[in-house]
Parts: sequence; C-alpha cells; structure tokens
Amino acid sequence: MKNFFITLGVAVAACALAFGVFFVLNDDPALRRAARENDAMAWLRVEFRLSDAQYAAIKKLHDDYGAVCGEHCAAIMEARERKAPAAEVERLEKVCVDAMTGHFKRVAALMPAEQGDRYLATVLPRVSGYAHTGAPNLRANP
Repeated sequence: MKNFFITLGVAVAACALAFGVFFVLNDDPALRRAARENDAMAWLRVEFRLSDAQYAAIKKLHDDYGAVCGEHCAAIMEARERKAPAAEVERLEKVCVDAMTGHFKRVAALMPAEQGDRYLATVLPRVSGYAHTGAPNLRANP
C-alpha cells in the first residue's frame, strides 16, 4: 500500500508538471486579453498571426461590412416583428448568410492560405443554421 501512494504521488506530480510546462509554453497574454475584453479584431489579429498590413485591410473590410450586416439584421427583425410570411423571413436570412459567407471568404483571402483555411474552418460552421439573433461569435453555439 505504501508503494501505491508513492506511485500515485509521483504520477500526480508528473501530470501537474506536464500541465504547467504546456501552459507556460502555449500561453499567449495577448490572446487571453483579447478574449477577456471580447475584442474580436484583436483576437483575429493574434490568433491568425496577421501582419500590420493584413490587419489593416481586414479591419477595413470588417468596418465596411458592419453597415451591410446592420441592414440585414434590421430587415430580418422588422420582418419578424410584423410577422411576415416564413418564406420572406427565410429569404432575408439567406441573403444575410450569403453575405456573411462572402465577407468571411474575403477576409480569409487576405490571410496566408493556411491561416485563411483555418479561419474559414472556424467561422463558417457558425454561419450554417445561424439563428439571426445578433452578431455571430465564437463563444456561443449558433
């Protein structure tokens, strides 16, 4: 029994050490700060290792798309409030999803190919089946 406790203690210590080393080697304070502050653009910059030029171009795309996104949201909410036919709401939602998908693909095109593919793999699943109750995010499921 004595050997069991010694072995258990060594195993727990080894696991704790492995976790600590992994955490220290993979910790990115900028990424944690962006997540804590809900700053999607800072998260994007850090997570996909964007250069200043890439970040500036993507930020401009994002800012320009904000007005389009707002128009789509307003149209969908207005249709829902007036209890528009389901076909009309579905059409408006499809326009929104198609626009978001195109926007995300334009953003990905400004990244290195590997990062762009990873970005699309992260964001596109959030668009399919999207509930249109606010801007999509990475924390909550669609």
